[in-house]
Amino acid sequence: PFHWSSCSNFGRLYRMGPLLGRGGFGSVYSGVRLAALGLQVAIKQVDPRASISPTNGVTVPLQRSGTRIPMEIAMMRRVRSDYSTIIQLLNWFELPDSFLLVLEHPKPSQDLFELIRNRGFVPESPAQGIFLQVLRAVQHCHSRGVLHRDIKSNNIIVHLATGKVKLIDFGCSTLLRNMAYTKFSGTPLYYPPEWFLYHCYHGRPAAIWSLGVLLYEMVCGVLPFRLVVPGFSPECQQLIRWCLNMKDWARPSLEDVFNHPCHTPPSQPEPAAGQVSQGCLLGGAWGLWGLGG
Repeated sequence: PFHWSSCSNFGRLYRMGPLLGRGGFGSVYSGVRLAALGLQVAIKQVDPRASISPTNGVTVPLQRSGTRIPMEIAMMRRVRSDYSTIIQLLNWFELPDSFLLVLEHPKPSQDLFELIRNRGFVPESPAQGIFLQVLRAVQHCHSRGVLHRDIKSNNIIVHLATGKVKLIDFGCSTLLRNMAYTKFSGTPLYYPPEWFLYHCYHGRPAAIWSLGVLLYEMVCGVLPFRLVVPGFSPECQQLIRWCLNMKDWARPSLEDVFNHPCHTPPSQPEPAAGQVSQGCLLGGAWGLWGLGG
């Protein structure tokens, strides 16, 4: 991505549109690239005070200008490629009081959270297709030494015409390492149990836990640890149980998840939504969240 250092440069290249949403690390606006026949983009304005501070001892090196860029930009530069399942950073601007990130903005698209909320749940076959694309995005991030730390349905956009998926929002990301992390950045509903129990976690098992929560949310229409569980295949249930194992060392690796039988076509028709589980699909995790024994 090109780096520009003035508001006037930004104004010559882009026009900012209405607000699309706000997050913990900035606000996102629609936008248009003026020199590319009205190419639709998303423009994220980031407050550097909230995103340059070191996380777990990781500090972004000084740039040539003598300033430090937000971790989000540094991590997106690490994962940048033609890899289609990760949102691309097209450009970024360093302004006196903020940074502007220019991102691709696929249309027509909708974030997965809204898709689930509007439709109730995602049938298992399309859910597998979405999940595999997310797995590829996470695998690519890890191969580039990046831990996303905020894998959730709100941070996955689905192209409504093609079904292609993009992992977005690297505002919580950091360098992937083998040592334990002692600070968490992300969404508490997707935090792994070891964080609540011990206030530390390892990056790869924590990512697997978040992926398990995501898969459950897609096929059930709700987050885990609720009483009503839509019916889905035994293979999918087994994968969710494995990903949501209370012991981080007992969770699968990304390769294990890729190779799981859940991703083969189902042998029988999918059950309808709304079936009530008579047991506890996820075992001991209920007690941790105070939802019964």
